[in-house]
This record gives sequence, C-alpha cells and structure tokens, in this order.
Amino acid sequence: MKTIFQKWGVTIFILLLSVHLYAQILGEDFKYLQWGSKFLLIPTLMAYLAAQNFPNASSKEKWFIMLALLGSLAGDVLLSFPNLFIVGMVAFMTTHIFNILFFTQHAPSKDSNNTKVYIYSALLAIFCYIIYANLKNAMGSLIYPVLVYMILICSSAICAVRASRNDKVKMIANLFWIPGMLFFITSDAVLAFNKFSWEKTGPHIKNIGLVTMMTYGIAQLLLVKGFQLYFANNKSE
Repeated sequence: MKTIFQKWGVTIFILLLSVHLYAQILGEDFKYLQWGSKFLLIPTLMAYLAAQNFPNASSKEKWFIMLALLGSLAGDVLLSFPNLFIVGMVAFMTTHIFNILFFTQHAPSKDSNNTKVYIYSALLAIFCYIIYANLKNAMGSLIYPVLVYMILICSSAICAVRASRNDKVKMIANLFWIPGMLFFITSDAVLAFNKFSWEKTGPHIKNIGLVTMMTYGIAQLLLVKGFQLYFANNKSE
C-alpha cells in the first residue's frame, strides 16, 4: 500500500478530483459520490507524503505540513454542513497557521530584494479590502471572522513569497508554493462571493462549485508537491 501511494498518490488524487467534479456536473442524485470523493482528497495527499522516504527531513516541518493538511480535511468535512460554516472556517485557519509556521522556517538569503514581498503584500491588502467592501453588508457580523480568515490566508501567501527569497527553496516556492497559495485564495474568494452574494442577488452561475473545487484541488496539489520536492532535495543533500 505504501508503494502504491508513493508512486501513484498524485495520480489517485487527480482521479478523485475528476470524479468529484464530474459528480457535481451530474447533480444532486450523485451527492454521496461528491462527498466521498471530496473527503478522500486530503487523506490521499497525506498518504502520498507519508509514503515518501525522507530520512533527513525535519520532524517539526513534517508535523507542520501534516497538521495543515489535517486542518483542511476537517474543514472539508465541516463545510459540507451549512450550519457548521464558522467551525469549518476555523479548521482551515489552522491550515494556514501551520503553513505560515512552515514557510517562516526559510529566512530570506542575504542581500535578497524585498520588492516582490512588498508588491504581493500591497496586492493582497487590496484584495482583503475588496472582500470587506463588497461583502460586509451581505455577511453582517460574519464579515469579521471571514476577514480574519482572509488575513491569515493572505499572510500565508506572503510568507510563501518571503520563502522564495531563500536561495535553497526559491524554485520550489516560485513554481509550487506561491501558485498554490494564489489558487487557494481564488477558491476561497469564489466560495465567499457565491455563498454570501451571488446565490442571493446574482449572477447565478451554474456549477460554480466546479470552480471552487478545481482551484482548491490545484492549490492543495501544488502545495503538497512542493513540500514533497523540498523534502526530497533535503534528502539528496
């Protein structure tokens, strides 16, 4: 079983995500297939990472990643129940907290340029303001925990950008961690706008869940693949 996930974990994840998206297209008659395939996504990525042989990897960093994924799994389950939205959001907050803890392990190299961090920080601050300005009336008091969540996920993205200034992880951060966090932010933004605005006042976009889950799936896959490559590089060193 370990060998199967070690070699085919990414393929299994892509197949499960494809099944989930197709089940969404098929509609409510296939809701149990939607749930089953969705709930297996994160465990598949966890099994994929656990199956890798990383003897020189920091146990602290591995725990950060696994706890981040565990938070995502809890969030996936909880957000399937509308009355548990806040609890599910808190679960995903733990994901971003542990990702922040992982990314901040990689301090910028000496003489690295801060311009990239400043640009991303400014853009993401504008993004948070857009969320607040457009959804504050629709969400009422919920806007404040959602804003805290958005600040956390944007902070995680900024930490990934900061990590890209570390020469040892620069390529992995640029190719996997930063795009992964941007896809994560996109998924959550679409989810928030649809749940609190579009569903009520329009535009009513058919199968908008496909966008949410596709961007979410890509985000998790990019992040985990980046983590796997990071540990593999540490092993080779």
